[in-house]
Amino acid sequence: MASLFDDIKYAWHRGDITIRFVFANIAVFLALTLLRIFGFFFQTDLLGAVMPWISGTASPGGMLIKPWTLVTYMFVHVGVWHILGNMIILYFSGRIFADFLNARRFTAVYFLGGIAGFLVFFAAFNLFPVFRGSESIIYGASASVIAVLTAIATYAPNMVVRLILLGNVKLKWIAIFFVAIDVLFLDGSNTGGRIAHLGGAAFGYFYSTALKNGNDWAEPFWSVVGFFRDLVAPKPKMKVASSKGSRAGGRAASSGRSGAASVKSKKEAAAEQEKIDAILDKISQSGYDSLSKEEKAFLFKASKK
Repeated sequence: MASLFDDIKYAWHRGDITIRFVFANIAVFLALTLLRIFGFFFQTDLLGAVMPWISGTASPGGMLIKPWTLVTYMFVHVGVWHILGNMIILYFSGRIFADFLNARRFTAVYFLGGIAGFLVFFAAFNLFPVFRGSESIIYGASASVIAVLTAIATYAPNMVVRLILLGNVKLKWIAIFFVAIDVLFLDGSNTGGRIAHLGGAAFGYFYSTALKNGNDWAEPFWSVVGFFRDLVAPKPKMKVASSKGSRAGGRAASSGRSGAASVKSKKEAAAEQEKIDAILDKISQSGYDSLSKEEKAFLFKASKK
């Protein structure tokens, strides 16, 4: 057992951002499964008691009381096939996304896509007559997952990936397939979920379209995250230097070094970006498998910055 936990810990620390999100979803699923099992033996619905506090709801009053569910619902799964399907697609599309667009953007798209999916779900259930009088909850990573898939398919639509049984398929056709399924079965048994999927897909499409035009919506997301992090982070103690004589000279020397370092870092960043662009062009033309071992390692390292 200790070895298993050590392996999981190692995979968490050494894995990329996609692995960490997959692990987070699985951890929540296992916790809820244990809760359900305990409830079974004690003849009480523990899972049913917890779900309203971590799932999103179409009720405006419910969301005012439990605003955190706007985020928590994205990590909640209660069925094996539900989480298995979501995690397979997340791992497949997330690895490609992170290689192309880095971990920070992946994280932003996962959360913002999930929020967009919820908002579309919430609006639909409060506007369309067919849902009038019904109380619905929403949970699962599907909106976030389809946002990631659609975003990378929009950014690199002609990238070829190899699928079991189907062979080589362009990313854009995979995304179109999943969106089409949601549209065709909107009047089925999972209408609320499919509406949320379409909201996530729309966000992914518009995110990458904006990114291609030079507007990265991930930056405002991280600015908000940084704001709240600063609110709860402990403030460092201020230190005052008393060496008056060396202050001016020290500043001048420091300024000279930092200026040279800045020029050097800009040149290195430009060279690195040029190499990344060349690798991405190669992927777009010949697929990810055409990369050499060194190119894959370089792209993976760059995606973690």
